[in-house]
Amino acid sequence: MVVDDSIVRGTTQRSVVRMLREAGATEVHLRISSPPWRWPCFYGIDTPSTDDLLAANHTIAEMTELLGADSLAYISVENLKAAIGVPDGGFCDACFTGNYPTATPTSTPVMFTRPDEPPEEYQAQFPGV
Repeated sequence: MVVDDSIVRGTTQRSVVRMLREAGATEVHLRISSPPWRWPCFYGIDTPSTDDLLAANHTIAEMTELLGADSLAYISVENLKAAIGVPDGGFCDACFTGNYPTATPTSTPVMFTRPDEPPEEYQAQFPGV
């Protein structure tokens, strides 16, 4: 039994399952202590699109197979809130529910590593930045 905090892209869990199998595990059951991450986060976590989110594009059965596990189960949003004593709010759950607390961007801005030299296309879209 492997307990993890979340599955976003699935790369970590795929590697862990593979290593456990190579070490001799005959069964690997994944339990995830967050609900399935199905929607992008625009509030600081690097998930601007559903393209890379495993749960946004696959069923539980498909994810179980893709990860190489024998079973996969998540906590529900309701049970997560109950477990931490927050039944109707107190934290953003948009990545799990798709219910964003603010308006979301219609496009993801171009990211750059040197804020003093943004790309020209970014400067044209966002003058003065």
